[in-house]
Amino acid sequence: MYETVEAEIAERGGEQTSGEWRVGYIVEAAEPWFEEHGGHSSFREPRAGETHHIEIIPFEESTGRIVPDVPVTVEVVAADGTVVAEEELNFYYATFFHYATNFSIPEDGTYTLRATLGSPSFLRHGDEADGPALAEETTVEFADVELSAS
Repeated sequence: MYETVEAEIAERGGEQTSGEWRVGYIVEAAEPWFEEHGGHSSFREPRAGETHHIEIIPFEESTGRIVPDVPVTVEVVAADGTVVAEEELNFYYATFFHYATNFSIPEDGTYTLRATLGSPSFLRHGDEADGPALAEETTVEFADVELSAS
């Protein structure tokens, strides 16, 4: 799993470190997924106008583990600073765990992806004097991300 995610980040994305976090991103064409509704799974195809599937992978910097239960929001920012799309991401089970959703990008171009990661909701062990791990929210930006429909 970790070998695959590292290869995909290198091929279709990038990464940054911020405090206790290492954050990777991957951009792909809009994708389908299974959704739960009333205890039943249904297959959701990409909707009309959805152009890209943007993935964020939050790692704990010190261990390299992918972190679950993280609230993640991504803004797609145009060169003039306008936010052209903003979405809260969902947690996905796939070849590797990640957070993602489909985005509708209005036109091909170069954008900045701004990812904000909140503190995970899970309980933590540790020393009281050290405080909880991964308790600090972080925002990272990935500049010069080419988003095109082709």
